[in-house]
Amino acid sequence: MDYTFEGQRPDEDVIFVQKRHPWVLSRAAFIGIGLVIILILAYLILGASIYTSILLVAVIIFALGLGAYNWFVYSNFLYILTNQRIITIEQRGLLNRRLSETELDKIQSLAVDVKGLMKTFLNFGNIKITTAGVDPIMILENIENPYEIQQKIAKYCKTLSDKS
Repeated sequence: MDYTFEGQRPDEDVIFVQKRHPWVLSRAAFIGIGLVIILILAYLILGASIYTSILLVAVIIFALGLGAYNWFVYSNFLYILTNQRIITIEQRGLLNRRLSETELDKIQSLAVDVKGLMKTFLNFGNIKITTAGVDPIMILENIENPYEIQQKIAKYCKTLSDKS
């Protein structure tokens, strides 16, 4: 893979870069649909007036801002697996980002957690990584194909331990 990132080691190869499942954007979509319904009801009740025009502009600005915010957070929330470590970049807001990493040789166990109808149906969930480090638990949240990703991580952990 031809992905590079700041802080990448010279002998480090990126195996994959994964985002969270697109379903995490569904809440924003449902809010947008609710706003459209409110606009339609406002026009039906109040008619085309100055109030509905102001409401329309306000809702459009709010919806565009909410959509841009959610897309920014979604696009910058990344999980990176290299041949040496796992790196999580958690974008929690416009000005809130958390970066954490763990060496593959520090991983003690991997557990997949898929709860609920939508997560089961759409095949996404959490991977809980237990490590021998200062921060003993790392969770990859709402990741697509969690079983497949867990197997890739386990494979590279085994490859690394076999070299030692």
